[in-house]
Amino acid sequence: MAATYTSDPIEVIDVDSHYSPPPGFWEAHAPAEFKDRVPRIGEDAQGMPEWLVDGQPFDSIGFNMVRPDGTKAPGNMRALPFFEQVHAGSYDVAARVAWLDDHGISRQIMYPNTGGFSSQMFFTKIADAELRNVCLRTYNDAAAALQEESGGRLIPLSQIPWWDIEEAERELTRSVVELGLTAGPTMFSAPEVHDLPSLNQPEWTRFLSICEDLDVPLSFHIGPPGGGAHKPWVEPGVDAVTQLATGRGMHLAVYTTNSFFSNSWLISNLIFGGIPLRHPRLKIVSGESGIGWLPFLIESMDFQWHENIEPDDKRDVWKGMTPGEIYRRNFTASFWFEKAALAEHIDYLGADTVMFETDFPHGTSLTDRMTADVAATLATLTPEVRRQVLHDTAARVYNLR
Repeated sequence: MAATYTSDPIEVIDVDSHYSPPPGFWEAHAPAEFKDRVPRIGEDAQGMPEWLVDGQPFDSIGFNMVRPDGTKAPGNMRALPFFEQVHAGSYDVAARVAWLDDHGISRQIMYPNTGGFSSQMFFTKIADAELRNVCLRTYNDAAAALQEESGGRLIPLSQIPWWDIEEAERELTRSVVELGLTAGPTMFSAPEVHDLPSLNQPEWTRFLSICEDLDVPLSFHIGPPGGGAHKPWVEPGVDAVTQLATGRGMHLAVYTTNSFFSNSWLISNLIFGGIPLRHPRLKIVSGESGIGWLPFLIESMDFQWHENIEPDDKRDVWKGMTPGEIYRRNFTASFWFEKAALAEHIDYLGADTVMFETDFPHGTSLTDRMTADVAATLATLTPEVRRQVLHDTAARVYNLR
């Protein structure tokens, strides 16, 4: 057994990891008339495996960067393009549960690793609207079977068709009530970049109310859906590695570092847009974002609220609540590698808004060589705070009793 993150008798819940569907994942659960059209493994022009839908390219096998021996492959998100090259826990249920056992983890929330972290590629890569929705529903069916096979230890987030709000309402309800995917959906943060209503528009009111009534969170994974502020510098006609001039892997390092902050605009838009004011019971998760930057964001929002919101609006619209108070009521986020001022950040945010993650099997994930450092950092927290961030907050947010 590998070293674990704490010696405390805590059922550790990992709230951010990723799962790569194995070959046959969709076909085994698809309606008979669609079995030949749902995603299946083929090869790209270079002979590497990729998912095909209706014979057309859909996605790679996922961003798997952990080797079978538990070490990571540096370079880029597709440094290990073949299933045989990656840790079996990336795609195999039994191997994933064994990985949890080895690392002292009780249960694990899993974002998708194929099709986008919030279903983007279903929308952009599958033109046939009926097939698109069938593929998404089939993913949820297969995810529910996976959850059951793991004995409830692997907990996939559902996917919803955010491009069709009425269908999204139906699939959200079906996935929770019928399939038992009670950790809720992973959500696309900016439908407006595809000329669809933003989350602040009234078209989403019923969907958000359903989330409240079902008591499921909306989980927003990092990775900005529009714009290019997160991207490394690239001049026209110049390769990204050459542009950065610091060697292989720097493109990924810059992209990932910048992506951690991509949820800042989402959080401020959600709060200043009034969504938590209109939906006070809505639970919102900032997935894989880290927490160190959140105190500044909250302090900045509070400052702007005090300086720029009209007194009548503070009283009548905001009911006297500051953005920071709203954040602490409605939002949560997670950490994994952070050391600097971790206890102070948790104290500022509130331990009941903070959770723990590993990001397995991505390039920023925790590996065995990091376990002792993470355990030492966690040991600087009080036992009560340690239990809160390793278990209690996640159990509340994701309904894991």
